[in-house]
Amino acid sequence: MGMNGQDSIMRQQMEGTIHLQRAWPQLGRSLYSLQCEMIDACSGLDERQKNELRERLRVAIREQCGAYEKQYEAYELVREGRAVEIVGNPHYIGRDGKEYELPYTGLEGYYAGSEARPARPGMTKEQIVEEEANVGLNLLREMKKHCIEHDTWSSFTRLRRASEGGKANVADLRNLDLLWTKVVRRLRERVYENEEARGTALEQLEVLMSKDPKIAEDSLLREEYARLLEKERKMSREERAEARARKRTRETIFRSRLEEFTRFRDETYGRLKDPCGRVRHIDYHIEDRSFADANIVETLSLPQPDERSCFPPYLVHLTPDQLEGHLFLAHLGERGGDPLIRGILSTRNEHVMRL
Repeated sequence: MGMNGQDSIMRQQMEGTIHLQRAWPQLGRSLYSLQCEMIDACSGLDERQKNELRERLRVAIREQCGAYEKQYEAYELVREGRAVEIVGNPHYIGRDGKEYELPYTGLEGYYAGSEARPARPGMTKEQIVEEEANVGLNLLREMKKHCIEHDTWSSFTRLRRASEGGKANVADLRNLDLLWTKVVRRLRERVYENEEARGTALEQLEVLMSKDPKIAEDSLLREEYARLLEKERKMSREERAEARARKRTRETIFRSRLEEFTRFRDETYGRLKDPCGRVRHIDYHIEDRSFADANIVETLSLPQPDERSCFPPYLVHLTPDQLEGHLFLAHLGERGGDPLIRGILSTRNEHVMRL
């Protein structure tokens, strides 16, 4: 599998730990080619100097990966099972009529705090899964639209295959990284999309106008702002009291959402530490002595998360398009969110300036 340019994944479970291992021969070959380019550009180097240059490049790549490791470990921990705390144990009906586990995307943690609770409204587990499916579906639709407009349909097909573990070149991996980054940036603010975070129409308009002086000068907005102010001014004493009570309730609910979101995030990163409080790291083995055998093996150790089977299964009724979107999102993070990919792409983009 590795020699075909695909990443091989091996899972082992021992002593309460999950070991994830991926092989990236295409990136190993990319690294080998980059080394050759640099050595050719530095004529007159002896064998010792060439080896030192290779080692400096390997160190630069590992350092680049290190910038993304902690976030990636948290993502993998959620995807490997901690997502069960947010969405439970979702299943779907396949085309063959059989029931299957719906894979986690690793993004479920961004919905912590948005779930319904006895003391507050919110999303059901099914609604969270459906929203994730729609995020993936909309991403696929944007990709299709872009490819149609630019007559690059073959690139769409290749990118889909690359996201599912198929053969990929550096350009494909760079695009997967960009797509994943786009999704994560939007979901990082997911807790602020709940109704309680928005405030009243007057409060929203005040925030909008304070952030952008140009918008604040818009005549229509200023008219609307004046109308809302006048409406508030005409409120009776009872109406003002009710408005204050609604605001207190809204602030209490949002505060509980934010605390829950922060707690889930902190606990996730906390679980990545070993009993001595040390943060686990991802190990990289780099083989780059020849093009044919070039490879990079990434090994990640995670604490054993909760088992899905401990939670009752339930069916999520997704349309075929939604299911496609959800599965695409689940595949995308495995490659687009990988620090090995992002580290080497960054190294190539910066032309290893730190060397």
